[in-house]
Amino acid sequence: EKKCQHCSMDRNTDRDPQKQENQKTMNDLAQTSQDGLLVTHVNQTQDLLQLQGRETQTSALEDSEDWLALHSLKFEKLTLADLISQGTVELEDRNNAVPKVHFTTQTIHHFKSRLSDTIELYQQRMRWLTENSKKAFGLIKGSRVGLLIDSSQVSSGSQTEEFQNDLTGLIDEQLSLKEKLHVLSFGVTTNPLWPDPMEVSTSTLQELKLWVKTLQPEGSSNLLQALKKVFAHKELNSLVIILRSCPDQPSEFLSDFIQQSTLGRSIFIHVTTYKCDDHVPSAVLKNLTDALGGYYHCYSPESELYTSRDVVELQVETHKAQGLLSQVQALCHNNPCEELSCMIKEISIEIAKGPFTSLLPKPPKHEAPLTIKFPDLDKTSAEWLKINGLKAKKLSLYQVLAPNAFNPVEEFVPILQKTVAATIHEKAMVQFEWHDGTVKNIHVDPPVLFEYQKQLGKAVQIYENRLQWLSLTSRRIWGTICQRRVVILLDVSVTNSMYIIHIQHSLRLLLEEQLSNKDYFNIIAFGSTIESWRPEMVAVSHDNLQRAWRWALGLQCQGSRNVLGALRKAIEVDFKDKNKHESQGIYLFTGGIPDQDVHILSAYVAEACGGCDLQLNVCLFYVGEPQMDTTPPACYASRTDTATAYKEITQAARGRFHWFGETGIYESDDINAIVSEIEKALNYSQKVCLGLRLKHVQFLPWLLQQSTLNQKDMLLCSQNHVPSYFVLQWTATCRLKRLKLELSKCLGPNCRYQKSVRGPALAEHCTLFPSIEINGVVRHIQWTLWEMETYITCMEKVTRCYVQRLHWLLSGSRRLFGTILERNVCILLDTSGSMGPHLQWIKTELVLLIWEQLRKHCARFNLLSFAEDLQLWQDTLVESTEAACHKAMQWVAHLQAQGSTSVLAALTKAFSFQDVQGLYLLTDGKPDTSCSLILNTVQSFQKERGVKVHTISLTSTDRTATEFLRELASLSGGRYHCPVSDKALSGIQGLLTRGFIKERDPKLPLFEGDDLRLLAEEFTRARNLLKQAQVFRSQLLKKNNMKSKVTSC
Repeated sequence: EKKCQHCSMDRNTDRDPQKQENQKTMNDLAQTSQDGLLVTHVNQTQDLLQLQGRETQTSALEDSEDWLALHSLKFEKLTLADLISQGTVELEDRNNAVPKVHFTTQTIHHFKSRLSDTIELYQQRMRWLTENSKKAFGLIKGSRVGLLIDSSQVSSGSQTEEFQNDLTGLIDEQLSLKEKLHVLSFGVTTNPLWPDPMEVSTSTLQELKLWVKTLQPEGSSNLLQALKKVFAHKELNSLVIILRSCPDQPSEFLSDFIQQSTLGRSIFIHVTTYKCDDHVPSAVLKNLTDALGGYYHCYSPESELYTSRDVVELQVETHKAQGLLSQVQALCHNNPCEELSCMIKEISIEIAKGPFTSLLPKPPKHEAPLTIKFPDLDKTSAEWLKINGLKAKKLSLYQVLAPNAFNPVEEFVPILQKTVAATIHEKAMVQFEWHDGTVKNIHVDPPVLFEYQKQLGKAVQIYENRLQWLSLTSRRIWGTICQRRVVILLDVSVTNSMYIIHIQHSLRLLLEEQLSNKDYFNIIAFGSTIESWRPEMVAVSHDNLQRAWRWALGLQCQGSRNVLGALRKAIEVDFKDKNKHESQGIYLFTGGIPDQDVHILSAYVAEACGGCDLQLNVCLFYVGEPQMDTTPPACYASRTDTATAYKEITQAARGRFHWFGETGIYESDDINAIVSEIEKALNYSQKVCLGLRLKHVQFLPWLLQQSTLNQKDMLLCSQNHVPSYFVLQWTATCRLKRLKLELSKCLGPNCRYQKSVRGPALAEHCTLFPSIEINGVVRHIQWTLWEMETYITCMEKVTRCYVQRLHWLLSGSRRLFGTILERNVCILLDTSGSMGPHLQWIKTELVLLIWEQLRKHCARFNLLSFAEDLQLWQDTLVESTEAACHKAMQWVAHLQAQGSTSVLAALTKAFSFQDVQGLYLLTDGKPDTSCSLILNTVQSFQKERGVKVHTISLTSTDRTATEFLRELASLSGGRYHCPVSDKALSGIQGLLTRGFIKERDPKLPLFEGDDLRLLAEEFTRARNLLKQAQVFRSQLLKKNNMKSKVTSC
């Protein structure tokens, strides 16, 4: 018996919510290892089995309101509005201002399937809510529960036994999972079981079961007196009232008393009637609990009838789902009901009236609750280098050379009447320029310097890992959040309307990945006005982070950019006690120039942040050059001027500056500090090799090469997204030959002694170096194990860059159209009859192309569709403004497929556009005219204009058409592109998602397009070199192991 009590005491030792998770894990381990030894009685076995199942029951007994909030039709995006948002907005004709919504068969069937699954889930939930004790008493909320049992109608016989059994089931199934209980019965008087709330344990639950069996009837039902007694215990957060007769007091009087007694307290009221519908009608009970914001439940065991708020809410949601399902089924048969037709019409009108921001694409599960991670304690790069920098690791060249550095000896010789300098005997020393500009004589110790070079290489590897870490996840957007008390300032000015989803998603990543280990935080959104999530900073907790995210989902962009107002709110309210605390930071997330003058802001933050541990850090996201159109920004500045302004502000506040965009990180103080350290290591290495003239001490060529790459090359090789105008430079810069990563350098010449009869020569020469046979020829591996490891590390990094580049080329509009290179372009779209099956998909991708590439990277563009006749969007190239893109998107919606393929007429018209630089021709087959005629015509145009023609083929099965398009692109210096099929893409999906290769990954498919084909060839070559290097490494390891065994013997 003591052991069982000890088990229950362990279970309830610590009620601190922060320690419950660890406590649960420890209890689970304890039960797993000890339950078999604790059983000394049959009843004890039942208790242990109940305790073992409680943790799993707890997850099931979740709040029904929370459950419905996470599984409602609105949350699951299964409402009628969500269905319509998945349709395609099209205009029937140009003169009709109201668009119509069309749905694909796949969309409707997928939506109907999800609706059916949700209805089945609701029905399962209702069945679960009507099982066991939940059928009689409902679902009990709270962890510290007060239980009031009406004993006025308790009588002997089968009814009493049934009531006692139901109460016992309630105790075992639900009350046993609570932390504290306070139980009393009421009739004419009140009879508490315990004077104060008791901790839940096996002994208290057993005592409660025995007490239930001793209940005696007392006549009337004085509920008011029982309420007065239970409200005296302030620690309770839930009150359960079980009525078996009508209370003596009227419901209005009881409602007023409960509201007055619970004022300022967080306590949930749960009222249930047990077999007393004739005394307390369910409507009266519902009105009583609705006024209190509580929960009602009615149950009659004879008729098995029950009424519950949880069940009613689920039934309402189920009826909605069933009604919507019938509407969707009608839509499947092209016979939408009147309500659905009216809804589509209303939403179509709203789409025509409303802003484009309502149609912005969102990431998956954008509005879902946060998935919070606990990060490490981050440091700025400056703080990190104090521990891991060259100077901290004593790897400064001058620290290494100082013990063997001597000042030149110079003395005045009276006889010669001049100053004579000592000479160095036979170059025993070399002269070396010191960091202060003086020249010292250095004694060269090659083994020491060679070891120094290896340590420099390892340090550079650590710094490169740090660079990669800084460019991943939320750090790519925000940098590192290092302070303990943080305020986030979000720029929601009207110029950021098109990027509100991006702003919200960036904040989501920050809340999930970097804020959970902070002490206090707050979020301030600013446009012309200032909107704060909380009046002041609050403690960081899981609930507060989730609440902050739900608040951020409702942000709307409006007004100008009042940076000064946001800073004043943060500094003068949130950090009003800034002198009393340390490690405080403000993070300004903005996309443009502030309304106020930069000098005013700099002066303000310099004064506010001076004398205390408070820093202002700026995260600038680049959204393109501001366009002076119908709604010009309050202040205009180019992106370079904007970055310069914010750098000046952060310097005044002793903060850090971080500038990023869709193509990567443009500038970051944290990254600059690491790059500076790498350059310093490279400088030291070059001084050792060149300044000391040591030919046998050399830095590895590929390390030297990758360290000397300029900033543009680093961006090209390491970022996931590469600017379109760097495509050709990327191919030239990141090839293996350009990076000098050929593996043949590690092999010596062909070995002449392997097949020779001279045994001693073989024994002395060939056994010193590991050998490998390649194509029947034996060659020796001349690199050390460390050099081979370094090469493999570099090759893994290069292959990872190739995978990232491949993922970029296969994402977005680049999958269909490839990469747009020129600044002035025209898109030629084949709308002949054969394009009918693909036209809707092409329209969607063309709209994506307009906003993703033409709007951002092109100065001017035009669209042209061709079938039997030509259809121009504009007569000339137009500037790629936001208004022009809106008009182009509407023009795309009208396109229809019919007629033949007049490629020659389309190309002739496109070549006539003034200043056009590139033509992008998308078609699915051969033209209706002679291919040679088209090629000759384009060649003549090419000599006059120099315009490049890039061709895009929708199919690779028609080899004649494919060869024609290849030749047409090659003739004008353009590129041929063919989109990758879904089947081929699914085969390499794991590689693209993971970002690096594994041995079991399949080979890349044979890409048809020029860009993808060249990249795939380079990737395959790199993969083969990496496998070969790993084989060489195994030979070197085997050789080293043999040497170590010989040495030990």
